Amino acid sequence: MRSDNKRIERLIIALEKHKDDRGVMADLKRGFSDSTADRTWPYLSKWGCDIVNDRERIIYQTVSAAYAVTKGCSTDKDNYNIGTVCRQLAIGDGRGDKKLKTFEARFRRLLTCSSVDEISGHLTGIIRAAAAKNIAINFKRLFKDLWYYSDNVKLEWASEYWKVEEP
Repeated sequence: MRSDNKRIERLIIALEKHKDDRGVMADLKRGFSDSTADRTWPYLSKWGCDIVNDRERIIYQTVSAAYAVTKGCSTDKDNYNIGTVCRQLAIGDGRGDKKLKTFEARFRRLLTCSSVDEISGHLTGIIRAAAAKNIAINFKRLFKDLWYYSDNVKLEWASEYWKVEEP
């Protein structure tokens, strides 16, 4: 097993173990805010994160906060990524492609992000909206996408967002 897979598994197991601990989940939600993110550090450290490494810490904080905000509403579908989540947010009210276009500016802002630090700030609103509408998130995929954040990840998100539905 690759080291990133070990990291993901360790984090997901820890999150699932503490899913019903309201105190831990409250602290993890604070990972979305720079001013309160330090509340997540004791947990992230125990769960294998090098909190001194900014990029790594931001990835762990983002995934952990997403898990806490969505109360662990997850899916294991491999192709289910942030593009899929954004598509469901956009067309979830039944207006189809018309609504997809109105949400497009928000999605395009995600695609213009060039770093994990930048993308994590934009993901906060997306994750909160997904939680409000009970849209599942693939946390393993989110972790991997942030860990390997690149143009390929953006292309995969875009492919899912703009995919053509079978009639």
